[in-house]
Amino acid sequence: MALSLMIFFAIAMQCMNTLSIVKRETNRWIWPLFVFGYMTTIYSILLLG
Repeated sequence: MALSLMIFFAIAMQCMNTLSIVKRETNRWIWPLFVFGYMTTIYSILLLG
C-alpha cells in the first residue's frame, strides 16, 4: 500500500505549477481541471484498485 501511494504521488499531476501552465497555454480552465481529474482517477484506479 505504501509503495502504491509513493508511485501515485510521483506520477499524478498535482503540481500547481503544471496546472497553471496548462491553463496559460490553453486560456481556459476546463483543460487543467480535466487533466487533474483524469490523471487522478486513472492513477487511483490503477494503483489503489
